[in-house]
Amino acid sequence: MRMRRRPEFARALTLAAIASVATALLLAGTVQGAGESAGRVAARAWHSVFGDRTKPVQGERMIVVLSSPSVAERVASSPTRPSAAEERQWTKDVEGLQRTLLAALRQRGIVIERKFVFTRVLDGFSAELDARAVAELDRNPIVVGIYPVRNVYPAETRSAPGPGLDPGVALAGFDGRGVQIALLDTGVDRSAGTLRGRVSHGFDLVSDDRLAEADANPGDPGDVESHGTRMAGLVLRVAKRAHILPLRVLGWQQVEDGRYAVVGSGDTLIAGLERAVDPNGDGSSRDAADVALAPLVEPFAAFADSPESRAVTGATELGTLVVAPSGNDGDAGVGFGSVAAPGSAADSLSVGALDTRREVLQTETKLTVDGRTVLDEPARILGLVGTGPGVTLGVTGLLGPSLADPARPPEAEVGGAELADFFDPHGISRVAGRAVLVPADGTSLVQKAENAKAAGAAALLVYGSELPAGALDLARAAAVPVVAVPGDAGREAVDGLRAGDQGQISLTASTKVGNAGAGVVAPFSSGGLAFDGRVRPDLVAAGVGLATDDVGGSYATSTGSSAAAAVVAGAAALVKEGRPDLSARDLRSVLVGSASPLGGGVTREGSGLVDPKAAAAADLAIDPATLAFGRASDTKWSETRAITVKNISKRVLDVGLSFVQDRSDRPAVTFTAQPARLNLGPGASAVVTLAISAPGGVSDGVSGVLLATASGAQPIRIPWAVAKLPSKTVDLVGAVGISNWEFAPSASAPAVVAFRAGRLDGHGDALEPVGVLDVELWTTDGKRLGVIARLRDLLPGRYAFGLTGRDANGKILPAGTYVLRLRAQPVDSEDGTPPSTAQTVFRIKEHE
Repeated sequence: MRMRRRPEFARALTLAAIASVATALLLAGTVQGAGESAGRVAARAWHSVFGDRTKPVQGERMIVVLSSPSVAERVASSPTRPSAAEERQWTKDVEGLQRTLLAALRQRGIVIERKFVFTRVLDGFSAELDARAVAELDRNPIVVGIYPVRNVYPAETRSAPGPGLDPGVALAGFDGRGVQIALLDTGVDRSAGTLRGRVSHGFDLVSDDRLAEADANPGDPGDVESHGTRMAGLVLRVAKRAHILPLRVLGWQQVEDGRYAVVGSGDTLIAGLERAVDPNGDGSSRDAADVALAPLVEPFAAFADSPESRAVTGATELGTLVVAPSGNDGDAGVGFGSVAAPGSAADSLSVGALDTRREVLQTETKLTVDGRTVLDEPARILGLVGTGPGVTLGVTGLLGPSLADPARPPEAEVGGAELADFFDPHGISRVAGRAVLVPADGTSLVQKAENAKAAGAAALLVYGSELPAGALDLARAAAVPVVAVPGDAGREAVDGLRAGDQGQISLTASTKVGNAGAGVVAPFSSGGLAFDGRVRPDLVAAGVGLATDDVGGSYATSTGSSAAAAVVAGAAALVKEGRPDLSARDLRSVLVGSASPLGGGVTREGSGLVDPKAAAAADLAIDPATLAFGRASDTKWSETRAITVKNISKRVLDVGLSFVQDRSDRPAVTFTAQPARLNLGPGASAVVTLAISAPGGVSDGVSGVLLATASGAQPIRIPWAVAKLPSKTVDLVGAVGISNWEFAPSASAPAVVAFRAGRLDGHGDALEPVGVLDVELWTTDGKRLGVIARLRDLLPGRYAFGLTGRDANGKILPAGTYVLRLRAQPVDSEDGTPPSTAQTVFRIKEHE
C-alpha cells in the first residue's frame, strides 16, 4: 500500500467541525439523464430496494494513526515467526507509546479519552477531538494523520421468508472443519437453524459485552437485528463445519429523524479486526481467525491510505484473510466511483454479486383508464409473490389530500413512502381491495409495499421502475404482488385518474419465465477502481435471492454484495481446510487467480466466478492478487510494478507470463516482464518486475488480466487496470464562501468557511475525491504564513470549518487583511496529477 509521507513543516489546525458531507453520490434518482449508461440507470433502480442510508446521531470522532510500528508491522518485518510472548510484549510497547503521547498532551491541558485503542492491525486510536487537540496531534511528529470516522452499513437488502437459491459453491470432501471465521456484523441468533453448535458467544464491540447477541430495536422490540444471523447462515451453507466467531460491530443507533437503524462506524470496524486477529485478547495473534468476513460497507470510501485499509493489511500480515463486499452502488467502469470500504482495501478479498436465478415471474397485464387501454403486455413481477389465479382490480393513485396532509392540492401525487398517504383525511383506506399505482421516485419500494399491504391494497403497481423481476424479496411485503408498469403507461394512467376517470387492471395468473440476467453480475453490484487504481471486485459469487437462516429459527432469502461475500468466505474456509499451509495472502491469490471468467470484464467481475475446486488445486500464488497502474497521463507514460510469484506445489514449475486486454476497441498497451520466465522449485518464490506503457495513450482507461502459466498447471489470472483520466481539467475545490469576511479572533464564535471539495465527472459515472486538502494562510502581498488546517480523504461534497483568527502556530493574528488559499491534492497526487486551488479573503479587526 502506498503511504503518504508526512510534511516536514509544523502546523496548527483550526478545524471546528465538518458541517456536512454529500453522501447521496450517484444515486439521486431513477430517471435517465443525458449521457448516462443503461447500466447506471439499472443500478440506480436498485436504490429503491436497498433504501436510504441513514445518518446516526453521534459526535465528531476521529481516528489518529501513529508512526510507530504496530504488532502486524513488526511481525511482517520479522525474519521468523515471533513467539506469543514477543507479540504480547510488542502489544504492550505500542500501548505504552500511546500512553506516553497522551500524558504529554495532558500536561499541556489537553485530555483525550480514547474510544478504541488499536495496537495489533495498526497503531492508533479513536476519540472525540476538539480543535485544539487536533491541532496538537496533527503537528506531532509521531502522528501520521487524523482521519474521519465514517458510517458503516450492512451491504444487503432486508430479506423475505420462504424458499431461496442455494449458493452453488462446494468442494468435494471438505466442509470447513477446523477453520475459524470471524464475522464482523450485527449480533447473531446462535439458536437459528443450521447455526446451532457452530457459532460461539463472540464479542459485542458496540456495547462492550462478551456476548454478540442479536439485539432488538429500542423503538420497536419486535424488530430484531438479523443481518449477522443471515450472513452466518450463508457461510455455513457453504462450509457446514466451519466455526463462526461473531464480532458485533453494527447495532441499533438513533438516526436524524429519531428512529433507530442498524449502522456502525469505521473505528468499531477496526476494533473488530483487532479482535479477529486476537480472539482471546491476550496480545498474541497465535489464535487469529483464518478468515474475517466483514459484510458491510463504507459507501464510496475507497481510500488506499485510510485507517480501515491499513487495518486490513495488518490483519493480513497476522494471518487473517479479510473478505468484504464491493458495495451495492453499481458500476463505475475503468474509473473511481462506486466501490466501498473495506472491500476497496488493497489486501481485502473484494466480492461482487452475481445473479444466478434461472427463472422469474411475469404476468399478462391490461391496464385501462375510462375504458381506454393504456397497457396490454407482459409485466415483470418485482416481488417473490405471484398474482394467483388472475384477478381484475380497480386502480387508484395517491392523489390529493390524505391523512398525512389534509391540505394537499387535489392534483398532487405522492410516492407512497408514508403510510398515512394511503388513507383519506378521515382515516379511511383509499386503496383497500384495489391496486395502487405509485411512481418509482427513488424512495424505498420496501416501505411502499409494506404500506400498501398495511392499508389493505390487493396489489402495488410501480411505474417507471428499471428493477428486474424478482428483485423485491422483502419480508412484510411478500403477501402483496408488486408489478412493474412502463413509465409512459403509468403517467398516462395517473393523468386519467387525476381527471376523475376510472382505472382498472387485469392480471393473469403469474408464470415463470427465463431470467435474462442469469449468469450476469447484478446491476447493483459495485465495480470499478479503488482510489489507488486497483480493480474491484476481485471476484464474484451468487448474491441474489439466496436461502439462509433468520432470527427466531425461521428462514429467509438474502440479496446484496454482502450475501456474495458470505458465500466466498465459506469457499475460503473450504480451501483453507484443504490447504492449511496457505498464508492469508496465498489464500486470497488462489481464490482470485483460479476464478472462472464470465466475459463481463474485470471491473465488473474481477477474475470471475469463485471456484473453490480450482483454488484448492492451484500450483501458483501471486502477490499482489490484483494490479493498479494509476493513470496514463500522456503518450510517454509508463509504469512498473513488482509481483512475487510463488510455487505452492510439490514439483518444479517453469512459469511464463502473458497479458490479455478486456476489449479490443481500447488503446493497446505493452507489457514486459523481467525475468520473462521463472524456474521455481517447490515452495520457492521470485520477484518479477512488470513494465507497462501506452504509446497511444489511454485517456478512457483500459483493463485486462495478466496470465501466469506453467506446464501441467492451471493458469493464474491477475486483474489489472489503467485508470481513465478525468473528462476535463479536474477542479477539486471551489465555491469558497465565508460567513463574515471581517471579524475579531474568537474560539467560541469563529467565522465559518464553506467550500466544495471533490467532483463528479460530467456523466455521473465516476467521482474524483480529495486525498489531502490544505488550508493555507497568505498575506495579500504573496507571503505564505503556513497551513492552518489539513483535511484528509474527502469525498465529493460541501464542507465547512471554523476560522478562529489564529496563525499556523496557534497565535492570534495581528489586525489586517489575509488570503485563505485552499489547496486540494487528488488521491493519486504522487503520480503527478496537479493540485487544485481556490481562495477567499478575510480581515482581522483591531483587537480590543
